[in-house]
Amino acid sequence: MANNFQYEEAISLCFDIIQQAEKVENDSAKGYAFIRLGTIYCDLAKEEIGKIYYFKAKNVARKINDLHLNALSNYGIAAAYQHLHHYDSAIFFYNEAIPYFESVDDSLTLSYFYSNLSLLYSKIDSIGQMEAYSKMALSIQIKYDDHKGIGVSLSNLGLAAMHNEEYYQAIEKYKNSLPKFRLIDNKKGYSESLRWIGVCYYKLGEYDSASYYFYRYEMEGHDLYHQDYQDQILELETKYKTSEIEKDIAVKQAEIEKNQKQIAILIVVIIAIIIIATIGFLLVRQKRLVMKANAEKAIQDLLQQQEIKTAYALLEGQDLERKRIASELHDNLGSILTSLNMFSDALRSKTEPEKIKEIASKISETSQIANQEVRAISHSLDAGLLNHFGLKTAIQHLMEAIQASKSIAIELELQIESLLENETALEVYRIIQELVNNTLKHANCSKIRVDISHVEKEMSIIFYDNGVGFDLSKVERGMGLSNIENRVLKLGGELSIESEVGKGSTFIIELPNI
Repeated sequence: MANNFQYEEAISLCFDIIQQAEKVENDSAKGYAFIRLGTIYCDLAKEEIGKIYYFKAKNVARKINDLHLNALSNYGIAAAYQHLHHYDSAIFFYNEAIPYFESVDDSLTLSYFYSNLSLLYSKIDSIGQMEAYSKMALSIQIKYDDHKGIGVSLSNLGLAAMHNEEYYQAIEKYKNSLPKFRLIDNKKGYSESLRWIGVCYYKLGEYDSASYYFYRYEMEGHDLYHQDYQDQILELETKYKTSEIEKDIAVKQAEIEKNQKQIAILIVVIIAIIIIATIGFLLVRQKRLVMKANAEKAIQDLLQQQEIKTAYALLEGQDLERKRIASELHDNLGSILTSLNMFSDALRSKTEPEKIKEIASKISETSQIANQEVRAISHSLDAGLLNHFGLKTAIQHLMEAIQASKSIAIELELQIESLLENETALEVYRIIQELVNNTLKHANCSKIRVDISHVEKEMSIIFYDNGVGFDLSKVERGMGLSNIENRVLKLGGELSIESEVGKGSTFIIELPNI
C-alpha cells in the first residue's frame, strides 16, 4: 500500500510539473516529466500507458530538437515493447536510441543496450546476434569493472552456448557469473546460474553434478520444480535413487557375505523397487502426454467451431450488405438515371432556346442528385463494415487488401481495448485511409508499419513507411494531407510528421478523450 501511495504522489507531482511547464512554455521540463510518467506506469506493469507518455516525450524532443530527450524516449518505448513481448518493435526502438549514446561516448549505457538486445534476439531465436551483442556488452563492462553487467552478459553467453548445445562452454560461462552476482548480492541471478548449470550437467548425463547444483539452487530459496523441467528432474531423481540403492547393496554385501540367502532376498527386493519406480515414472510420463494430447485436441476443436461460427456470421453479414446495396442502386440510383435518360430524350426533340435551357437545368440538378447518391452509397459501405465488425476489423481488411494488391510488406499492431462511437470510428478509419492513399501515391515504399494503441480513452496512431520521404519545409499541403490534419483537429488531436528525403516518413497522431 505504501508503494502504491508513493507512486500516486509521484504521478500527481509529474502532472503538476507539466501544468507549470505549459504555463511558462518550458517544453524541456514538460518532456522530461513525460519520461518520468512513462517510467512510473511501466514500474506499475501498465506498459501500454507508459508507452503513450514515452511517445509524448518523443514528440516534445523532436519539437525542441533535444537529442538526449529523444534518446531516452526511444529507450523507454523499447523497454515497454520488450515487457509487452513485442520483440521486433523493441529491437527497432533500441537501435533508434543507440546512435545518440555512441555520439556522447556513454559506453556503460551502451553496454546495457547491448545486453537488452542480446536477450531480445534470444526470444526470436537469432542466437548469432544474441552472442555477438553479449560479447560487445561484456568487453565494455570488463573495462568499467561493472559486476552486475558482467554477470548478466556471462549468463547471456551461457544461454547462447546452451542453444548451440555447447554445454561445457555454457557451464564455464555460468560458473564465471556466480562470483559477480554474489558480489552485488543478486540472489536471482546467482540462483538462476546454479539452475542452468544443473540443467547443462543433466544434458551431459552427469547426474551427480546435476543433483548437486539443483540442490544448491533449491537452497537459495527457489522452486526447483519448474514446469519445463518436471519430467527431466523426475527422471533424474529416479536414476539418482537407483545409484544410492546400488551403493547400499555393495555395503550390505560386504556386511553379510556369509549369508547368501539374505543377499539374494535383498537383491530381489531392490530390483523390484527399481522396476516399480521405473514403471511409476513411465506411467506418470505417459499420463501427462495423454492429458496434453487430449487438451490440445479439445482446444483445436473449440477453435475450429469458433472459426466456423465466425465464418457463417461474416458470410451472412456480407450477404445482407450486398442485398442492401443492390436495393439502393436499383431503387434510388436507378430511378435517378432513368430520369436523366428521359430528360436527355426530351432535349433532343426541343428546338426552343427556353425549353432547351429549362431541360438542361433539370439534367444538371438530377446529375448532382446522382452524384450525392453515389457518395452516400460509398460512405455507407465503409460505415456498414465498421458498424458490423468494428474499427479493428475494418483496418485489418484495409491492410489485407493493400498487401494482396501491392508488393508491400504490412506490419500491423492493434491494441484497441474498447468500442468507439460510430462517428469517431469512421473518422479514425478515414485518417488511416488518407495516410494509406498518400503513401501509395507518393512514397514508393516496400514496407508500411501501423501501430494503433487505444488505452483509457487515449489513442495513439503511428504510421511509418520506408519510402522516398520528403523535406517538411518544402512540402505543399495537398488535399490528402489537409484532410488528415482537418480530421485530427476535428477529433481534438495532434499530428506530428517526421520525414527526411530518402529515409521514409513517420506520422504520429495523438487523440485524447475518444
